[in-house]
Amino acid sequence: MGDFNIRPIRDNRDRAKMYAHAIKDIKAFESMLEQERFESGAPKIGLEQELCVVDQKLEPSKAALDILDDLQLKEYTNELALFNLEINGDPLDLKGKCFSVAEQNLLDLLGAGVSAAKARNLQLLLCGILPTLQYRHLAFSYMTPIQRYQVLSKMLADIRGDHFEIYLQGVDELIMSLESVLFEACNTSFQLHLQIAPQDFIRKYNWSQMIAGPVLAACTNSPLLFGRELWAETRIALFKQSLDTRSSKNHLRKKLPRVYFGHDWLQHSPAELWKNELMRFPLLLTSDDFQDPMQMLDEGKTPNLRAIRLHNGTTYTWNRLCYGPQGKNPHLRIECRYLPAGPTVADEIANFAFWVGLMEGQPAEHYNFWQNTDFRVAKDNFIRASRTGLDSVIDWFDGPESAEALILEKLIPLAKTGLEKAGVDSKDIEHYLGIIAQRVSKQQTGSSWQVKAFRNLTSDSSRSIALKAVTQQMIQYQLKNTPVGEWEEIGKQESHKLQSINLQASTLVEDLMSTDIFMVHEEASIQFVDQMMQWKNIHHVPVEDKQGNLIGMITDGLISRRAPQLNDQQSLARDIMITDVITADAKDSLEEAGKVLQENQLSCLPIVYRGKMVGILTEKDLESVQVPLSSYT
Repeated sequence: MGDFNIRPIRDNRDRAKMYAHAIKDIKAFESMLEQERFESGAPKIGLEQELCVVDQKLEPSKAALDILDDLQLKEYTNELALFNLEINGDPLDLKGKCFSVAEQNLLDLLGAGVSAAKARNLQLLLCGILPTLQYRHLAFSYMTPIQRYQVLSKMLADIRGDHFEIYLQGVDELIMSLESVLFEACNTSFQLHLQIAPQDFIRKYNWSQMIAGPVLAACTNSPLLFGRELWAETRIALFKQSLDTRSSKNHLRKKLPRVYFGHDWLQHSPAELWKNELMRFPLLLTSDDFQDPMQMLDEGKTPNLRAIRLHNGTTYTWNRLCYGPQGKNPHLRIECRYLPAGPTVADEIANFAFWVGLMEGQPAEHYNFWQNTDFRVAKDNFIRASRTGLDSVIDWFDGPESAEALILEKLIPLAKTGLEKAGVDSKDIEHYLGIIAQRVSKQQTGSSWQVKAFRNLTSDSSRSIALKAVTQQMIQYQLKNTPVGEWEEIGKQESHKLQSINLQASTLVEDLMSTDIFMVHEEASIQFVDQMMQWKNIHHVPVEDKQGNLIGMITDGLISRRAPQLNDQQSLARDIMITDVITADAKDSLEEAGKVLQENQLSCLPIVYRGKMVGILTEKDLESVQVPLSSYT
């Protein structure tokens, strides 16, 4: 999340000063480009690894800062949520065995983190979205207590003027709102950096936009969120909506979200990217110790351009311009931000090699492709790939092609040419591009594997247990560093084995409760309620009000007893419902829930969160873990 020495903008004068600093930085940047003060030699590569911290129940842990204290490694840093960490790899020259070196370096750093986590009975996971995340994990108590995060969340919320909302449609639908930006914390990525010579920046930046769709199609790893099956790479839509300051109440004119793919091709200068962001997005943060960049240039020094970089850090393009002021001469980089973490380090480095190879292998006949290609083609490809991964049809130069055919027949050979041109070792090229080819030819990305496993596991167990089983298997494969193309599908036999393990370890209500609930509105007719029970062969129907709050319960026994006094045509649910409803929380233990059922002689127990019903636990659920109800007395 960038610069930590920041504060909120206090008033209009403060905002005007920040604009002045940012404008000076852009002018200095343009001057540096004109004077050719940037590095233009052999490029370097770099990476950033985000990851999740989970406890022994495979749920998000708040111990990220404790692990950082234990590690004391400069490569590790905090993230927005207390269940996330980030590793920053050292830059490497793009040549020789750079990718195998990058893999080993990352494995070593990750191994140190795994050991530190294990000492606290925790585990680390590489995944675009942690499958076991629940809505309750996005409470303010899970935000890392650092001023930048808190200020940024408040400023974005103030601009929006409302709660942040997400609405995603895939196989399932998800509609939720949140007061803070913590929806963003659901996303963990593997970010790639490639140094670019200034004279090549325009064509290479545009090329990075064009290849984004097919690259993402081969690398998806985020299909599940809160137990819903959504996009192949759900992060793309979730990240966009999690920081969107636009409101549906004021959305008549065209406005860009702060997370976006782009608006058009880059035309004349890298500075256009920063100018566009300064013009389109309100300032959020400032500081009190900005340099005068023009004075620094006059003195022969390299300015840090901190003001515009600070603003750039509050807007999020999937391919980002990065300015590096380190060393004698500053450098420019393109940061690829759309790839998810995982499934394994081997997969990530393969993704890295594939992307870099394509960037370096841009054919000469496509140097100026953007001059006669509609930008919306690249954007459309990117959204398609986000939604459907390798099942996407990509609009390429010769016409529409399946993502699989395009990658195997054209892009992998192109990436190989690019890596050879850069002087990368032939064994590295064959190994990492082979991982991509295997994954694509088998049609098995991290997303497709998760979806198949989740469907098999939920065929006869709860979503909570299925998600934990999926997470458990992912961690095991990651520890072995087995590329996802080699992962075995969780079949029926294996699914029963995993379910048994998780059922035995189940201690919480959420592990067993059913979330597929039939509810009625308080104004529903008794005749309809009675008929619903008969159709679905159920004995209890919860009743909710207009706000979706649980306000009552109707049983088939209650209807039978009251039938003589009821008018089927006119009597409503609210007329007979039980209003003193005994409920439990999803985080209650099964022992506690069992005692409630036994003491109150109930056959089911509604599970609520903030007044809303989120599940139901029955006697049969408890019997499924072979614990008779009498044991809770």
